[in-house]
Amino acid sequence: MFFGIDLTQIIEVLGYPGIFAIVLAESGMFFGVSLPGGSLLFTAGLLASQGYLNIFVLMTVVIVAAVMGDSIGYWFGSWVGPALWRRPDGRFFKKRYLEQTRTFFDKHGSRTILLARFIPIIRTFAPILAGVAQMEYRTFFTYNVMGAFLWGGGFVLGGYLLGETVPGIEHYLEYVIIGIVFVTLIPLFLHIRKARQTESKPAPVPRAIIFDLDDTLADSFSPPTDAVLEKLVSLARSVPVAIMSGAAYERMERDIVKRINHPDIERFYVFSDTSARCHLLKNGKWRSIYDFEIAPQDRQRITGSIKEAIKETDIFRGEHDGSRILDRETSVAFAALPVDATQHEKRAWDPDSAKRTKLMNVMREKIPEFEIFIGGKTTIDVTLEGITKKYGVTWLAKELGLEPREMIFVGDGFYEGGNDAVVIPTGIQTLETQGPAETLEIIDELLERLSK
Repeated sequence: MFFGIDLTQIIEVLGYPGIFAIVLAESGMFFGVSLPGGSLLFTAGLLASQGYLNIFVLMTVVIVAAVMGDSIGYWFGSWVGPALWRRPDGRFFKKRYLEQTRTFFDKHGSRTILLARFIPIIRTFAPILAGVAQMEYRTFFTYNVMGAFLWGGGFVLGGYLLGETVPGIEHYLEYVIIGIVFVTLIPLFLHIRKARQTESKPAPVPRAIIFDLDDTLADSFSPPTDAVLEKLVSLARSVPVAIMSGAAYERMERDIVKRINHPDIERFYVFSDTSARCHLLKNGKWRSIYDFEIAPQDRQRITGSIKEAIKETDIFRGEHDGSRILDRETSVAFAALPVDATQHEKRAWDPDSAKRTKLMNVMREKIPEFEIFIGGKTTIDVTLEGITKKYGVTWLAKELGLEPREMIFVGDGFYEGGNDAVVIPTGIQTLETQGPAETLEIIDELLERLSK
């Protein structure tokens, strides 16, 4: 008996179907969170050593159930995910929680899926959250299978080998299970302890700060307010500041460059066209640092591929096609809605990025040699291979003599396919925002940290 549950009797009565059902439920279904995990598998392995079960059949049943359970959890998360992305912010629910989840799985997803197997409760919710966060399924499935073999196969085999080598071990089963529960809870306690230690430590002071533009410093295709620019100028008096956007330089020149001209700012960078161009304000003067122009014939190919992809995907089915294709020399952009579209119309057109993802996938088949990614609420940007915000981050770090981890990137598009997500592999610190109002709060927090 263990906490009122006789695992041996459960296994003997339910057999392989019962073991399969329990492992399946505990691996990725909400109601399975309280079911016995490692202790059940270990006991089953021990019984196999006594001849009650066949070890090979048992391991096959456990591994298959574990893989299927996590897969069901993932697909459930994928199914409810789009509804959550469309849901408006409320008192307890905010979309930034989803963004944080997606960013977490972008950074640590594979390791989480593998290690979560060994942590009670977390192993039930990890695959569901991976689905909500839209983690790439191929990556998820690979680590799902690895985790099933290591966790399911490992516990079963451990029980079997212990039963084979230690005579009479079944008489001490309760103590063995207590030990297993204790060992499996160690990673959870260590994680909680590490999280508390991290929270108690003061956040490191950044040595450079980068901001996205649309839906970060300003509403999509709108200029930043005077209040936002004043805050950026205050930041730039302490550390180098950069604005990195898919917007054309002409727009950034009008909305930012011509509105900031302070001689006491040493370094203020503007990266336009998704880092294909860079301009620097130093000692009161703006100057061009670099630009990567796309050849005219290649820009024509990109434009043609966009038009073909629109027809093939039929993303405007039942809607008026008011899209525009913008040739900016260093980039080509697709904007789904007319320039006079309202913010509400932009937010409603493709809230979960499904339409643009479909369009982008077709474009990648036609022009695989270019970078293609989602930008803002209604756009797709195309640049030369290797020219993304990741390039901008690494270039700026080298220019300033810093490591990317010493800098902060503030943006709204860290989701898979978003044009801010590409900076994550550089190691730069990321701060997500839901819009200009929240960005102002973030800037105030950064100013406070820099003043200490």
